[in-house]
Amino acid sequence: GVELNLDEELLKLNREGRRDIASKAESLGLELPSLCTGLFWKYNLASPDESVRRRGIEILKTACQFASDIGAKVVLVVPAVAVPDLSYQETWELSRRSITEAIPAAEEHDVYLGIENVWNKFLYSPLEFRRFIEEFNHPNVRAYFDVGNTQFLGFPHQWIRHLSNLIVSVHVKDFRAIGWSSIRFGPLLTGDVQWPLVMKALREVGYDGYLTVEVSPYPGDPVKSAIDNKTALDIIFKMT
Repeated sequence: GVELNLDEELLKLNREGRRDIASKAESLGLELPSLCTGLFWKYNLASPDESVRRRGIEILKTACQFASDIGAKVVLVVPAVAVPDLSYQETWELSRRSITEAIPAAEEHDVYLGIENVWNKFLYSPLEFRRFIEEFNHPNVRAYFDVGNTQFLGFPHQWIRHLSNLIVSVHVKDFRAIGWSSIRFGPLLTGDVQWPLVMKALREVGYDGYLTVEVSPYPGDPVKSAIDNKTALDIIFKMT
């Protein structure tokens, strides 16, 4: 399967154009289980600028319809990007208000809003992350768990066990820290992530969805990058 990444141009596609994407994917034997976008970093769902926040909400609603049109079941959501001008509580409330406004679209199009743990200075512990999602008290709001994003902040397998049944989709990438002077994300099996513990935890909580590889391609050979990560993913799947 492939996760489709939406930019502002793709968002303008009509239903026919969206379904054409789905048809092309099907012809290649590919599923489109989820979609993501980097637009929530630009159009912050907890922005103190109401016009920016409103644009983020509209993008989220459109993404729900887009997902339905291509047969995807999960829309990745960056819940907020914390800014110095707002208190933590204000960020929490604005984010909740924005996501709540998009829930009817998620219901209508039968998709999940997958709240992702990212480096946004917000929701940096599994307890807080779970509480944030549970406050919606809605079956269409779930967790999109990113393994690599937690490695610098904690232990991915602990997050998995705590989020448990809330996890609806998973991003995988590796992360390497050499002291405080060098930190980087990287291809699978090239960093510090303890993949056997991750796989054990995912199996324990009953997760059986996609592990979507999210890594930067090799500049000189993107296809080789995909092949290498597919090989690594096959190894990871066999870990117990």
